[in-house]
Amino acid sequence: MNRLSILCIIDFSESSTKALVWATGIAADLNAHLIIVHPHRLNQLVKNEDHVLAKKKMDIEATKNFEEIATKLFKNSSVSYDFQSEVGFIQDRVKEYIRKNNILLVAMGKKLMTANKETVDELMEQIDVPLVIIPDQIKLNFDN
Repeated sequence: MNRLSILCIIDFSESSTKALVWATGIAADLNAHLIIVHPHRLNQLVKNEDHVLAKKKMDIEATKNFEEIATKLFKNSSVSYDFQSEVGFIQDRVKEYIRKNNILLVAMGKKLMTANKETVDELMEQIDVPLVIIPDQIKLNFDN
Protein backbone atom coordinates (compact mmCIF):
# COMPACT_ATOMS: atom_id res chain seq x y z
CA MET A 1 0.00 0.00 0.00
CA ASN A 2 1.37 3.44 -0.90
CA ARG A 3 1.98 6.16 1.63
CA LEU A 4 -0.98 8.32 2.58
CA SER A 5 -1.15 11.58 0.64
CA ILE A 6 -2.95 14.86 0.95
CA LEU A 7 -4.06 16.56 -2.25
CA CYS A 8 -4.10 20.37 -2.30
CA ILE A 9 -5.58 22.26 -5.24
CA ILE A 10 -4.12 25.74 -5.77
CA ASP A 11 -4.57 28.72 -8.06
CA PHE A 12 -1.87 30.90 -6.39
CA SER A 13 -4.40 33.24 -4.78
CA GLU A 14 -3.92 34.19 -1.13
CA SER A 15 -6.81 31.87 -0.34
CA SER A 16 -5.21 28.84 -1.97
CA THR A 17 -1.85 29.69 -0.39
CA LYS A 18 -3.56 29.49 3.00
CA ALA A 19 -5.00 26.11 2.01
CA LEU A 20 -1.50 24.97 1.03
CA VAL A 21 -0.02 26.12 4.35
CA TRP A 22 -2.81 24.27 6.20
CA ALA A 23 -2.35 21.12 4.09
CA THR A 24 1.41 21.21 4.71
CA GLY A 25 0.82 21.32 8.47
CA ILE A 26 -1.57 18.37 8.31
CA ALA A 27 0.86 16.43 6.09
CA ALA A 28 3.63 17.06 8.64
CA ASP A 29 1.43 15.97 11.54
CA LEU A 30 0.37 12.77 9.76
CA ASN A 31 3.69 12.06 8.04
CA ALA A 32 1.78 12.13 4.76
CA HIS A 33 3.02 13.02 1.30
CA LEU A 34 1.65 16.29 -0.10
CA ILE A 35 0.51 16.47 -3.71
CA ILE A 36 -0.05 20.03 -4.93
CA VAL A 37 -1.94 20.48 -8.20
CA HIS A 38 -2.58 23.63 -10.19
CA PRO A 39 -5.28 22.77 -12.74
CA HIS A 40 -5.74 25.25 -15.55
CA ARG A 41 -7.63 25.54 -18.80
CA LEU A 42 -6.48 26.41 -22.29
CA ASN A 43 -9.81 27.96 -23.25
CA GLN A 44 -8.57 31.56 -23.03
CA LEU A 45 -6.06 31.34 -25.85
CA VAL A 46 -5.77 33.81 -28.67
CA LYS A 47 -7.41 32.33 -31.79
CA ASN A 48 -4.21 31.27 -33.60
CA GLU A 49 -2.08 30.61 -30.51
CA ASP A 50 -0.27 27.29 -30.48
CA HIS A 51 -1.75 25.07 -27.74
CA VAL A 52 1.49 23.24 -26.98
CA LEU A 53 3.46 26.46 -26.57
CA ALA A 54 0.67 28.05 -24.53
CA LYS A 55 0.56 25.05 -22.19
CA LYS A 56 4.33 25.13 -21.79
CA LYS A 57 4.21 28.86 -21.00
CA MET A 58 1.43 28.32 -18.41
CA ASP A 59 3.35 25.44 -16.82
CA ILE A 60 6.53 27.53 -16.57
CA GLU A 61 4.60 30.41 -14.97
CA ALA A 62 2.87 28.05 -12.53
CA THR A 63 6.18 26.44 -11.55
CA LYS A 64 7.71 29.88 -10.98
CA ASN A 65 4.75 30.91 -8.81
CA PHE A 66 4.93 27.67 -6.85
CA GLU A 67 8.69 27.95 -6.27
CA GLU A 68 8.19 31.41 -4.72
CA ILE A 69 5.78 29.89 -2.19
CA ALA A 70 7.76 26.66 -1.71
CA THR A 71 10.98 28.53 -0.89
CA LYS A 72 9.32 29.93 2.24
CA LEU A 73 6.88 27.15 3.06
CA PHE A 74 9.18 24.14 2.85
CA LYS A 75 12.39 25.84 4.08
CA ASN A 76 12.29 24.18 7.51
CA SER A 77 9.89 21.38 6.67
CA SER A 78 10.44 17.66 6.30
CA VAL A 79 7.21 17.22 4.33
CA SER A 80 7.66 15.38 1.05
CA TYR A 81 5.74 16.96 -1.80
CA ASP A 82 5.17 17.01 -5.54
CA PHE A 83 3.86 19.91 -7.59
CA GLN A 84 2.01 19.49 -10.87
CA SER A 85 0.58 22.07 -13.25
CA GLU A 86 -2.02 20.32 -15.39
CA VAL A 87 -4.55 21.18 -18.04
CA GLY A 88 -8.04 20.08 -17.14
CA PHE A 89 -11.13 20.61 -15.06
CA ILE A 90 -10.60 20.64 -11.29
CA GLN A 91 -13.01 17.78 -10.71
CA ASP A 92 -11.34 15.59 -13.34
CA ARG A 93 -7.88 16.22 -11.94
CA VAL A 94 -9.02 15.54 -8.35
CA LYS A 95 -10.80 12.31 -9.29
CA GLU A 96 -7.74 11.13 -11.24
CA TYR A 97 -5.36 11.80 -8.35
CA ILE A 98 -7.68 10.03 -5.92
CA ARG A 99 -7.87 7.05 -8.29
CA LYS A 100 -4.08 6.81 -8.69
CA ASN A 101 -2.93 7.68 -5.17
CA ASN A 102 -3.75 6.87 -1.56
CA ILE A 103 -5.41 10.25 -0.92
CA LEU A 104 -6.53 10.89 2.65
CA LEU A 105 -8.19 14.24 1.97
CA VAL A 106 -8.43 17.07 -0.54
CA ALA A 107 -7.83 20.69 0.55
CA MET A 108 -8.63 23.89 -1.29
CA GLY A 109 -9.12 27.55 -0.43
CA LYS A 110 -12.52 29.17 -0.11
CA LYS A 111 -11.95 31.51 -3.07
CA LEU A 112 -11.27 28.61 -5.41
CA MET A 113 -14.32 26.80 -4.06
CA THR A 114 -16.54 29.87 -4.43
CA ALA A 115 -15.38 30.51 -7.99
CA ASN A 116 -16.08 26.88 -8.89
CA LYS A 117 -19.20 26.11 -6.80
CA GLU A 118 -20.71 23.67 -9.31
CA THR A 119 -17.36 21.89 -9.53
CA VAL A 120 -17.19 21.53 -5.75
CA ASP A 121 -20.78 20.29 -5.58
CA GLU A 122 -19.91 17.67 -8.20
CA LEU A 123 -16.76 16.69 -6.32
CA MET A 124 -18.60 16.23 -3.04
CA GLU A 125 -20.99 13.83 -4.76
CA GLN A 126 -18.34 11.88 -6.64
CA ILE A 127 -15.34 11.48 -4.35
CA ASP A 128 -15.03 9.24 -1.32
CA VAL A 129 -12.51 11.28 0.68
CA PRO A 130 -13.09 14.43 2.75
CA LEU A 131 -12.98 17.74 0.91
CA VAL A 132 -11.69 20.44 3.25
CA ILE A 133 -12.38 24.07 2.38
CA ILE A 134 -9.96 26.41 4.17
CA PRO A 135 -11.59 29.74 5.11
CA ASP A 136 -9.95 32.97 4.00
CA GLN A 137 -10.00 34.26 7.59
CA ILE A 138 -7.73 31.51 8.93
CA LYS A 139 -4.52 32.89 10.39
CA LEU A 140 -1.48 30.93 9.26
CA ASN A 141 2.14 31.78 8.66
CA PHE A 142 5.09 30.14 6.97
CA ASP A 143 7.18 29.86 10.13
CA ASN A 144 5.08 27.23 11.95
